[in-house]
Amino acid sequence: MLRTLIAAAAMLAAVPAQAEDWWVASTDHFNIYSTGGEDSAKQLAIDMERLDAALRFMRGVAMDNAPMTDAQKLSVFQFGDTRDIGRLVDSTSVAGFFISRAGGSVAFVPLREPRRRGSYGARKGGESIPPNEVLFHEYTHYFMYQHSPAAYPRWYSEGFAELFGTVDLIDDGFRIGRAPESRSSMLYWYSQPIEKMLDPIDYEDMTGLDAYQDYSYGWLLTSYLSIEPSRAGQLAQYLTAMNRGEEPIEAAKAAFGDLDKLEKELDSYRRGRARITEVKLANFEMPDASVRQLDAGAAAAMDIHMLSSVGVDEDEAASLVPKARTLIASYPQNMAVLRMAMEAEFDAENYDEATGLARRMLTIDADSVDAHIYLARVAEERAEDDPAQYATMRSEYIAANRINPNDPRALSGYYHSFVLAGETPPEDAIIALERAYSLAKFDDRIRQSLAWQLLTENRDKEAIAVLGPIVYNPHGGDTVERLSERVEEIEAGNKTKALEELHPGWEDPEEDED
Repeated sequence: MLRTLIAAAAMLAAVPAQAEDWWVASTDHFNIYSTGGEDSAKQLAIDMERLDAALRFMRGVAMDNAPMTDAQKLSVFQFGDTRDIGRLVDSTSVAGFFISRAGGSVAFVPLREPRRRGSYGARKGGESIPPNEVLFHEYTHYFMYQHSPAAYPRWYSEGFAELFGTVDLIDDGFRIGRAPESRSSMLYWYSQPIEKMLDPIDYEDMTGLDAYQDYSYGWLLTSYLSIEPSRAGQLAQYLTAMNRGEEPIEAAKAAFGDLDKLEKELDSYRRGRARITEVKLANFEMPDASVRQLDAGAAAAMDIHMLSSVGVDEDEAASLVPKARTLIASYPQNMAVLRMAMEAEFDAENYDEATGLARRMLTIDADSVDAHIYLARVAEERAEDDPAQYATMRSEYIAANRINPNDPRALSGYYHSFVLAGETPPEDAIIALERAYSLAKFDDRIRQSLAWQLLTENRDKEAIAVLGPIVYNPHGGDTVERLSERVEEIEAGNKTKALEELHPGWEDPEEDED
């Protein structure tokens, strides 16, 4: 418990103490929370919208028709330096990070890079990654898995994210192709045989060098194939073949031709100047953002809100509850404070307190989707001892859906209320799950639930396709290895383990131990 308190104190120390310093800039797709002032929040929001537009142009994705609610938007928290960001996840090597989940995707990025002391004062150090490059890189992953999810090889997934991590936004368009400075040493000192890159190795056999080369050589190969005119269309052909299930090397030979020739071209590209491609967007209009300063209560709740958004265990949540209750006493009618406290109480498994706060929120705002979502989650937890709670869980998700028909949490939760209760989900619940998937393809739990549903319908090939983006996720860790084995078993005609482990109620025992 002492270790938990120390860790929580370190995390709280990472966030700013001055409540009045928080600003929020809102656009069609983003909410940017910043301690850098009004201009900083607005500029980052505009830059993110422009990045989104550039990605839509490159991937052929149309703009969204319906306006997005706050639960659907990406929330970006911008404060401190990279050391402050690292403390949120207890790491000294994290310059920024991104968590994609239905109804609450978040990203954390520093306002500034840290400076080290030298003989002549403070200076920047090493090949650090500029904060916005981290955010642009991670948002590119998020965009790909939402708008064009597929079984991307690791080198391409990281390479494409690196390509747009260094995008330059110009007056009426953008430029791509600038080499990431943080990969310059790797590109200068190491060469990578093309067949080694194209023929993926298992995660357990990967070295740190292999993983790093997915970024550096992934950028090199993706950039070259995207920009070199003589290679136009080959990358799309290769990715299509990969998603048909063809062997990587055979798919590469069919798309790229002589691989030795490609390797020589790539080496020449590596030793030469980066090729910059400039894109002018027709009828370009500079996006705008509405900006406001957070009120005192909302600003005071930000530190606990961010920690809860990152994720805390029961003990860590319990250490946050006293401050949350103090803030409730000071701001008893503030919805941001109530929501923060409700989440902290729920994470600490104080379900009566979380329920009371949700009810209070509904007396202030009868259309609070978050209040209904948490009432449903409390019911789900209590259903382990009282199965009648599944009906309550279902009714709360229905209430949330009536307020916002496009909230993926309510849609998927309605489906889960049947499966977790051991009931066969009716047709409307399956349709709700499919709708949740279309809204939040980046959410792994929803994706796995849909794969499970497809397996129960003997639509095995479709289930494998749905699992593809998880199996090829470069940041998937042990989950990639486990689900890769399940996919191989399904292909061999044995889906017993897959049905067990993809079930919405299954818990990974090794994950619990960690």
